[in-house]
Order: sequence, then structure tokens, then C-alpha cells
Amino acid sequence: MRDLDVLVPEHLWRSYRENMIDAIRQDLASAEPESARNILRKNWLRLIIESHTTELEQLCLKHPDSGDPDLLLIRACCRDLAGDSYGAGYLRGQGLRTSADDFVACFTELLLAPDAPTKAAVADRAHVALAQCGPEDDYSSALFLLGWTEVRLRRDFPRAIGLLRSAAEEARMRNRAETCRLAQSNLAFALTQAGHFIEAERILDTLPPASGSTDWDQFEGGLPEANRGCIAYWRGDFEEAITLFESVIDEASSGNNFEAQARLYYVMSLIALNRETRYDAAANLLEGISKTDKHGIPWDTLRRVVAAWLAHAEGQDERARALAAPTLARTGASVAHALLAELYRVLDEPEMSSRAFRLAAAAGMPRYARVSTLVTSAGLHSTAGRGAKAHEQLERALENAAAERILAPFLMEDPVIVDLLTAHAQWGSGNPDFLRNVLEKQGHHSTAIMGILTERERGVLACLRTTMTAEEIAAHLGIAYPTVKSHIRSIYRKLAVTTRRDAVQASVREKR
Repeated sequence: MRDLDVLVPEHLWRSYRENMIDAIRQDLASAEPESARNILRKNWLRLIIESHTTELEQLCLKHPDSGDPDLLLIRACCRDLAGDSYGAGYLRGQGLRTSADDFVACFTELLLAPDAPTKAAVADRAHVALAQCGPEDDYSSALFLLGWTEVRLRRDFPRAIGLLRSAAEEARMRNRAETCRLAQSNLAFALTQAGHFIEAERILDTLPPASGSTDWDQFEGGLPEANRGCIAYWRGDFEEAITLFESVIDEASSGNNFEAQARLYYVMSLIALNRETRYDAAANLLEGISKTDKHGIPWDTLRRVVAAWLAHAEGQDERARALAAPTLARTGASVAHALLAELYRVLDEPEMSSRAFRLAAAAGMPRYARVSTLVTSAGLHSTAGRGAKAHEQLERALENAAAERILAPFLMEDPVIVDLLTAHAQWGSGNPDFLRNVLEKQGHHSTAIMGILTERERGVLACLRTTMTAEEIAAHLGIAYPTVKSHIRSIYRKLAVTTRRDAVQASVREKR
């Protein structure tokens, strides 16, 4: 059994920590720096994870050999948690030049390596270091941090889930309540990212509340609420998702943690409900998201895809294309690329949709992203006149979605998907109950977004009552042809119709 001297009940951890810190101070005062260094090395990871970074850094600075590479690396982690990325980068560079301790170096890098390739290489080393942990190494904290890293790399969800399960159990057996809570919270996140919503919800339902704001919130503030909001989004409960995300969003945040994820899904929920009056505020929220990677997460790719969807919702399709284009040069963002494939489909760009589809598939898609791409594929086949293939792909989407009740990909207010779903009920589905749920939800969703058209949309609708073509409407109103097409799509979406004639008839009914 490792780490026997810290096998204490959690309610005694504060006392233990204070005694440990006092012991380090005494060793420093009595000229026993090596003993102090050993205690620091043994406990630094837990002190960081459980948010005692200020005291930890002060002890490192008071050590006679404050330039020791291990102490520099520990301080780098403390600086990062304090929001000082420049100081963290400087100390990390100094420590890595001379560090001979692969355990400290590995687990520092798991926290600090910014880009996915570097983080993945370090994680591979850390798996080896974890298997070789000695009595001086904090196995419990290292196990949690490796699982925490793997779920962010999104390269092997089963492995990440296994690590976090083990971390939670290890922490529970050692009475480490805070580490256990963090491991459980991240396990729920890993399960959600893999598309195992039901099990994730079970864990979230039993998760104890956090004991106030902590240093670790720099990495994962608001995780449980953001997690629930993500599940609500993919289940098509957009109103609930918005409420959950609003409890998390903090415009003063760093824009590279779970608060940033909440922003992304919040904006997508607004788009799904066609909340046009909130689009300006949504654009500002997206601007606050990091444009650089953090912990291996490609934030700029995620931000650009959602911003492109927002531009499309505002009728700015050329801007949407410009925002999205750079994301086709990056891999490792399967959910973002699945959403991008659908965006390119509705923009009538089948080749670009296929490119985004291939990027999504290359990264290993979670269940809900797979459902999204199958619906996109069905729409592409339907538009190309391949009806049988369209129904085959739609049926596969329903099969994948049913168990976890994934509804969002079916609720796009797009005539192609609406017509295809309706026809699929006649075509014959192996999942009739779930298809019925989809169609019922789609009806409620259409009602929710139906409302007053914008002034420009009312002008376009008035022209639709005539025999004018879209080109003639553009000339008549003095706007670009693509803009007219975007307004027509928006009118169809709001009135839950698929043809010009139905739009006119629906508007007549609304006036009555």
C-alpha cells in the first residue's frame, strides 16, 4: 500500500496539512532542507489538486535551494492555477531544463502542456511513471490527474473512464473526500463526452456540492452544471440547457475551462430556439473564449464553429464560411466537426460537409456526434436524390440515438430533415417509439421558435406572395441574392413549413 502516512480521515486532513506545513517550516529553520524537500515532493500534487497552492508556493520560495528544478516545476503549477500563464511558462521552462525526476516532470506537464500532441506524449510517459510509483510518490493524486488529462485529450474515452473510476475508488478508500469528489465529477464529464448520459446523470445526482470557490476552479469551475447543460442540449431540452448554462457563465473568466464550454453550448441552444434578440450578446460571449489551446483542447476551433453557426443564423452565410474555413485544417475536435458538417450541408456545400465529416470520424466520435453525422449524411443523400440511402442513414441515426435519448440532431428546422423524418415514419422504422418521440419533440420545438418575423423577413414574405423569383426579390429590396435565400430559410424555419405556398398560408393563419 502506497502513501501510508496520509491515510487519514478527510476531517483530519486540515490538521494533517497544517502539521505537514509546520514540519516543513521546522526543517527549513533547523537547516534540514532535504527533509523539507522530500515532504514537499511527497505532497505537492495533492496540495495543488485540493487547492492549497498559495501555501505550497510560499514553502517552495522559502527553501534554501528555491532554484531546485522540482521546486521550480511545482511553482509553475501554482502560478498556472493563480492565472499567471507567463510566470508558469517561465518556471516550467527553467525546471524542465535540469529536472531528473520524471514523476514530477510528467505530472507537471500534464497540467501545463498546452497543445494536444505534447500533452499526449507526456501522458504516455505518465502511464509508465504511474506504474512505477514508489512510496515517495502520491499515487492517488497522480491517478486522478492522468484520468483528468486523458478525458481532455479525447483520444480513448474507455481508458479515461477507467482511470477516473480507479481514482475515485482510490480516493474513497483513503478518505480523501475532495479528491474523490473531483474524480467523480470528472468521471461524469468523461461519461457525458463519450455519450453515456444515463450513467453520467446517476453520478451527478449523488455528487456532493463543492465547498465554495477553490483554486482548482481555474481549471473546471462550474463543471457539474455545464455537464448537465450539455446533456440537456443533446436531448433537445434547449430551454433547460440555457438555464443551466446561465448559472455557469462568467464573462470575467479565462475562457478556457468548463465555463467556456458552457458558452459554446449556450449559444447553440439560443440558435436552436431562434432567440434572435440575444444574438449580439451571444457573439460577445464567443469573443471571450480563448483563441489558443489549453490542456490540449482546441478552443479556437470550437469557437469558430459555433460562431459560424451564429453567423448563419443571422443570415450572414459568407461570414459563416470565412469563420469555418480554418477549422478544416485541424483534427481532434470531433463534435465541432460534426456540427460543422451539418452547417455545410444547410449551406448547400456537400463537398465541404464531407470534409468536415471525415475530420469528425478521424478523431473518434462520441455517440451523439455520430448521431449528428448520420443525420447530416441522411440529409446529403436525400438532397442528391438517393432516397433509399437517406432512409438507411436516418435509421442508423435513430438506432444510435434511442438508448440515450439523443434528440438534438433531429430537431434542426430544416425542410430536408423535417420531410425525411415524416417520410421515414411511412418508410418503416425499427425504432417506431423513438421516432414518434422525435416527431412529437419536433412539433413542440417548432411551436417554441415560432414568433414574429423580423422587419426584413416580413418584407421578403410579402414578396413571396407575388410571382417574383428570389433574384427579383433581391433586386426589388436592394439586398444580395444569398441574403434573400437566408431570409427565406429563416421564414420557413419560424413558420414550420417547407414550401413557399405553405409559408404564405401560414402567415395568413397567423394574421387571423
